[in-house]
Amino acid sequence: MSTKTGSIILDGNPSGDPDVAIVLKMVKFLRETRIEKGLTLRDLTEEMGVSYSHLSRAERGLSQPGLVVLLRWCRALDFPFGHLWEIASED
Repeated sequence: MSTKTGSIILDGNPSGDPDVAIVLKMVKFLRETRIEKGLTLRDLTEEMGVSYSHLSRAERGLSQPGLVVLLRWCRALDFPFGHLWEIASED
């Protein structure tokens, strides 16, 4: 079962899949970066060209974004994808 804090699901990976864990770390970092930059979810989705509901579900751990969405997310936040991969891959 997932535990919620605000709108973030803390355990969106009940199976413990290591690949899903990496994606969830990426999403968590990108969400924190968006907030630090003072961007709303609506601002970001308009910049990325994806739907609000799609990104909102990803930020809440209800779905995992694909590679294209992650690349657009990084580009919209002016953050190198390679660096995101390094951060998410660390234990």
